[in-house]
Amino acid sequence: MASVLLSAAVCYVIYRLAFTFPALTEHLYSRRIYPFLARNLGRLTGSFSFSLAEVLLYLFAAGVLFFLGYIFCAFFKPKGSKFYHIAKRFLSFLILLCTLYNMFILFWGLNYARQPLADSMHLEIQEYSKEELVALCDSLIERTNAARKNISESSDGLFTLSHSKEYYQEAVGEIYDSYAPDYINIGVKSRVKGVMTKNMLSSTLTYGIFSPFTYEANINLQMPDLYFPAICLHEFSHLQGFAREDEANFIAWYLGFQCDDPDFVYSANAYALQYALNALYSVSPEDYWLAYEKLEDGVKRDYQQNAQYWEQFETDFSQKSQDTYEKYLAYNGVEDGLQSYGRMLDLMLAFEKQK
Repeated sequence: MASVLLSAAVCYVIYRLAFTFPALTEHLYSRRIYPFLARNLGRLTGSFSFSLAEVLLYLFAAGVLFFLGYIFCAFFKPKGSKFYHIAKRFLSFLILLCTLYNMFILFWGLNYARQPLADSMHLEIQEYSKEELVALCDSLIERTNAARKNISESSDGLFTLSHSKEYYQEAVGEIYDSYAPDYINIGVKSRVKGVMTKNMLSSTLTYGIFSPFTYEANINLQMPDLYFPAICLHEFSHLQGFAREDEANFIAWYLGFQCDDPDFVYSANAYALQYALNALYSVSPEDYWLAYEKLEDGVKRDYQQNAQYWEQFETDFSQKSQDTYEKYLAYNGVEDGLQSYGRMLDLMLAFEKQK
């Protein structure tokens, strides 16, 4: 019992030290230890057609309820041994949590402390001006409008996937093999798995989620088609060891716009453009509306449909879920929390300058 608690303390110290030595963490853990774990354990969990993480989530919830009931029952023990039984059962629950914490840190969490992707790609991150942001928006609008002409539409004039969702969940591995450099593609043979429980992720305003305990990239099957291919690329990047959301976003765009599948190209550019336009609006609403008017009508319809879908899930519960995730990101060194998603623009602008 004491050894488990001590190991959690050791893992915490290792985790904090890892942030002090990002280059060492990158080359020792993220490029050596983690790929070994991900390739072997990921191959094992990848053999399941369903999301093992989704099943384990229900089992974990049941286990928590069991432990709480188990601890509560200790209050009915004889007075002489009541405190002993309460303490023993509470410590058993604490050991479970410590074990999960150790697994999170050692199995995947240390990737939060790896060196920035910009260093690996030799990109120079700088503060950008409004003019540079406007230029990026114009470039993405041009790419998005052009890509929109090559995709399929529904009878309502909305973007619709050309293949089944399973196709995109499977195709991500081939895209990484074809277009990603070695340090972005560590050779995990797996796929993105759909969460089967209806609206489980939508109710928390979540596109997808990565399970570090089972090495599974999971995606929301109920979300609109617009960002589905891009989110497959995003979640798969977490499986490759990229924990930070801005880097996962950038990788999704970087690989998506390069591939020859029209749906991935359109989805990746539309996804990146959304962040660029949001950033432009916060700087200059006037320039935002000038840029927005350059969008093809079909792109506008797709954005509107996507926004309408998520509006129905904006509740107190979803807000609390977002607040919880904000705290999770802050604990793992991402001080700006959910705002970090938008920092993909720093990488995009640096990449465009380098190119």
